Amino acid sequence: MADSAPSEVTLVKIPEDDDTPIAFVDTFGSSFIECYADSVVTLEGQTYTIGSPCDCSVALTYFDESGQLFPVELDSELMDDVFPIAETIVEEEFGEELVLQRTPQTLTLVGELEEEEDEEELDNDDDADVMDDEEEVEILLSFEHKEKEFHLVRLLDPVLLVGKSDPSNPERRLLLSPEDSDKVMPLLEEMFLKHQEESDGISF
Repeated sequence: MADSAPSEVTLVKIPEDDDTPIAFVDTFGSSFIECYADSVVTLEGQTYTIGSPCDCSVALTYFDESGQLFPVELDSELMDDVFPIAETIVEEEFGEELVLQRTPQTLTLVGELEEEEDEEELDNDDDADVMDDEEEVEILLSFEHKEKEFHLVRLLDPVLLVGKSDPSNPERRLLLSPEDSDKVMPLLEEMFLKHQEESDGISF
């Protein structure tokens, strides 16, 4: 029996010199985040674009009683309360050089962020904190609000977002809903693993 799966599933890497920003839109809140396309996947007749944010991915975090670093959830009331404070502090600290934005799926810092450590230093465990999901971060600034200390951190691990094609606007992508993500992400991850096995040196 012929296996039709290979003809239904494709993954195409985007050339590294293609730096065209693409808007990945949150269909629930109408906000968007600009990304550079990394690859395009066609799965079960639907085209998905995997992209990385054009700007620096950051997070607001805090340490719990046990000393574990946790992120403030993007859509939480705590984020509603803390984000304006952090936004003002970034403006006061950096002026027009850096702007903190509440973009969907990850906060972003727009502007040129100085690279104080080289790659060898970043590999040192003393140079980075680790969040509860074992993601390495670098603390950029700290502040206190309502007797609790918060930290704005840079995410050191790559951030990849997935968006599907928008029939009404081919220039943008629609970020996946939680339901779509639950269905699609396991399949995409399986494709990435197969693609890595077939193409040495390619990572996602």
